[in-house]
Amino acid sequence: MTDVASPSTVTFWLPGRSQAPPETPVVLDGGPPGTRLRLQASRSAGTRVRELGEGVVEVVFGTLGEPFSLTVAIPATDTVAWWRPGSAVRDATIPPSWAEPENATALRGLPLGALLAPRDATRLVYALDAGTSVTTVRAGLVEETADFAIMVTVGGSGLPGEVRLLLDTSGRPFPEAVAGAGHWLQGDAGHRDVPGAEDPVLCTWYFAHQHVTADAVLAQADHAAAMGFGTLIVDDGWQTTSHGRGYGSCGDWEISREKFPDPAGLVAELRARGLRTVWWIGTPFLGHRAEARGLGFSTLRDRPELQARVLDPRDPAARAHLIGRVEEIMVRTAADGLKLDFLEEFEDQDAPGAVAAAVGLMDELVGRLRARGIDPLIEFREPYVHPVAARFASMIRVGDCPLNALQNRIGILDLRLARPGTPIHSDPIMWAEDDGAERVAHHLINSLMGVPQVSVDLTRLTDEQSGALRFWLGVWREHRDLLLHGRLTPERPDLLYPVVRAGFGGRHFVARYAPHAIGVPPGDWTELLIANADDSAPILLNDGGDVRAHLETRDARGRLVTDGEITLAAGPHVLAVPSGGLARLRRSGPR
Repeated sequence: MTDVASPSTVTFWLPGRSQAPPETPVVLDGGPPGTRLRLQASRSAGTRVRELGEGVVEVVFGTLGEPFSLTVAIPATDTVAWWRPGSAVRDATIPPSWAEPENATALRGLPLGALLAPRDATRLVYALDAGTSVTTVRAGLVEETADFAIMVTVGGSGLPGEVRLLLDTSGRPFPEAVAGAGHWLQGDAGHRDVPGAEDPVLCTWYFAHQHVTADAVLAQADHAAAMGFGTLIVDDGWQTTSHGRGYGSCGDWEISREKFPDPAGLVAELRARGLRTVWWIGTPFLGHRAEARGLGFSTLRDRPELQARVLDPRDPAARAHLIGRVEEIMVRTAADGLKLDFLEEFEDQDAPGAVAAAVGLMDELVGRLRARGIDPLIEFREPYVHPVAARFASMIRVGDCPLNALQNRIGILDLRLARPGTPIHSDPIMWAEDDGAERVAHHLINSLMGVPQVSVDLTRLTDEQSGALRFWLGVWREHRDLLLHGRLTPERPDLLYPVVRAGFGGRHFVARYAPHAIGVPPGDWTELLIANADDSAPILLNDGGDVRAHLETRDARGRLVTDGEITLAAGPHVLAVPSGGLARLRRSGPR
């Protein structure tokens, strides 16, 4: 994979690079010819290179406890964009090599990226595992040479360790190569498999905020059960009578008796309706108004704008208090799970070992609950998605993006690829009071390839909104296995996935988010579903072959529009699918 004939050191100008430790070439043999991939690294205790497949190698560096750096460079031939996972990541572009670096830890981000080539192929995919150490990544185009370089620095821990690097120049399709890197990165530590992690969720946050009460929750229960929700998240507000936002009440973790007079009874009533209960926890916060503030716990820093300090996870007393309070809530209310929020706040560059201690805190909390016979649903969200920490989660949610269907879609698809096998949830879907059925449907279609979370007051929906929500939740439940476990193919990551496919056997589900043509699946497909989240109704089908099919189209509320036989000729075919609607083709035979 390296140009072994000329293993010269990669050199180019960067701000402050003259102060970086020297790096020497690492020779990698046995890859596809002509890739001219080069790797160099700073001083280490040794290097092991292992070929994992055609064009895929793993390099393991023994580190000495001091800062460690490496550089990967490859000619940027036929390069389209540089992709990194995350809903808040800047749109796929080609950054310059002097662009600002990004930090990743076990509580923030994933050191994984793909250099995209035309037709959704990959020029290079990399992933890096440095445990709980801070990893700084700068990636971009070297102007002088038109090489693409990835520069990584791993912070020193003071102790010997390992840094693992994956390099894939196989040219495999983007979904396959990135998912392969994700599997490599997480190994056997993907997530905790807990029943209910793939059920739709109703969350109280966007429609109730801190005004949430037991009565408000119960008012949603029958509607939620009838629509097919499986879990209800009681979000921030159950622990305080304040309605002014902020986290000044966090840290005591006592349920407000004024708002929730019988929390265990509430959980039981929800369970009787088939709904699980998940309590929100602002995990790191010790509020300015909390009684526990007088207990002398160590903190990392003050967050006055949030009205709270951040607990130091290295403090045994602080850990014992937090774990004890959460355990007591779970046992006393017999709830089903926890939404553990703001874990990234445990990061602190001036507190060595804080990230590792926070990971240990999660391990201890899950262990304590399991010892009590509780295997809880646990929600993590972006940015703490790294498998070192997120292996304790049972589902991962897209970061906060209210009313932003595009960001939800990007986050779901990126995380589906980078964290393969883990249930990925949308940020709770919301809409404006006067939005119609089409807009509601667009939000739901943008979250089809993940587990939908919703946060609207179900008692106040218009008929249009209720109809769209019922219809699309029903479609999602009917095809859940195909959508979540079929072969996922997001097309054109450089254009933010305008068309996405899920397929298994002869069944295919296509979601369309822009006015792009859709290729009919090759071979003997049996069923093709097309969800239209674009404002244009005509959809161009290509490569249909000569087949007959039964066509059923429905609008955004699920009302039947078309029902009959059609013939797909060998050339293009125009299909009319209402915006926010669904087309269903069942193959009935050759032409």
